[in-house]
Amino acid sequence: MLASTSLIKSSWIAVDVARDRAERVLVVETYIAVSPLEPNFDAAQYERVLGCVQNVLKTHPDIDRASILSMHRGSGCTALFREASVKQSTAA
Repeated sequence: MLASTSLIKSSWIAVDVARDRAERVLVVETYIAVSPLEPNFDAAQYERVLGCVQNVLKTHPDIDRASILSMHRGSGCTALFREASVKQSTAA
């Protein structure tokens, strides 16, 4: 997918189904921040991943859209789940 795959962790095709439509979605997990709101966001790296994803979508018109997810370790998001599990265990 990317010449230098060091920015992409994994990717797969998912299907988003609603009552009146179904879309094929390219899901891409990256090792980088994908939003300026995240710490360590690097616009140049994000543009590289985005360009690669856009090329894949152009090459495969049967894929309706893409979703790029940040899996970088600096997000601290897993701490939110640890807080929830600690609260649940202390409540029990």
